Amino acid sequence: MKPQHTGSLLVAASAAGFATLAIFIKFAYAAGANIITILAGRFVLAAICLALILRWRGISLAVDKGLMKDLSLMGGLGYGSMSLLFALTVKHLPASLAAMLLYTYPAIVSVLSFGIGDEQYTWPKGLALAVCFSGLFLVLGVSFDNVSMLGFAFGLGAALVYSVYIVVGNRRLKHVDSMVTTTYVCAAAAAVFVLTGIVTGTLILNLSPQGWLAIIGIALIPTIVGIMGFFAGMSRIGATNASIISTMEPVITVLLSVVLLNEKITPLQMGGGILILGGILILQLWAGKAAGTQAVEQQ
Repeated sequence: MKPQHTGSLLVAASAAGFATLAIFIKFAYAAGANIITILAGRFVLAAICLALILRWRGISLAVDKGLMKDLSLMGGLGYGSMSLLFALTVKHLPASLAAMLLYTYPAIVSVLSFGIGDEQYTWPKGLALAVCFSGLFLVLGVSFDNVSMLGFAFGLGAALVYSVYIVVGNRRLKHVDSMVTTTYVCAAAAAVFVLTGIVTGTLILNLSPQGWLAIIGIALIPTIVGIMGFFAGMSRIGATNASIISTMEPVITVLLSVVLLNEKITPLQMGGGILILGGILILQLWAGKAAGTQAVEQQ
């Protein structure tokens, strides 16, 4: 198989892996797990698995103290906060809607990048942002009926925090191995949630087998498979192509939520999701070419 085809399949597998995150969180909630237990389990298992994979591949985890401090802050405050907000979103909204709200982050990243001067404004990018936010309006429903505004706030908060995390990471981590940084980020997030659970007494260790299987699934499929597949595929097809294929993620989440969770989605919300994906494709294909290069990070 040609490297281009192999890379595309790997990124598609990564998108499918990431798409299961909201589904597994719903399963974990149904089995009696709380947010702190879910996130502590996810990041502890993910950090251990990533460290073992790096050791097996002969990649050193050694970094300087300054970078370790930055990675700890990015993991504990940045990625950890985003994960907490997303888990809260899934608690208050259907998994399909939570996924579509989070996937507004490419548009928010572009707005932030314009604001701090990392990117120049172009009219194709402006069009893409208008399409994305029009889609967001439809996703919520024109009248905002049957939408938890608290869940909506958590969802957009998760997208905003993730966008800031990406912009900061794009500036600070350009010359560091992505797998190494991801391991430190997961370890820092794990430390925060484990300590929080211990201090508040909210860690639940006597979960049912279904609860532990859901948490293990979160650590392995949307985290390890998603990360490994994306980086392996991106090395073969490039960041821009990988990011385009990754727009499959919310679509797969919607399909899984309908099949596995029996969730309903209105035609307006489906149309809004399509608009959001269309805006992202414009950002990656049209606006990205106009800008010359496009920096991309993954969930």
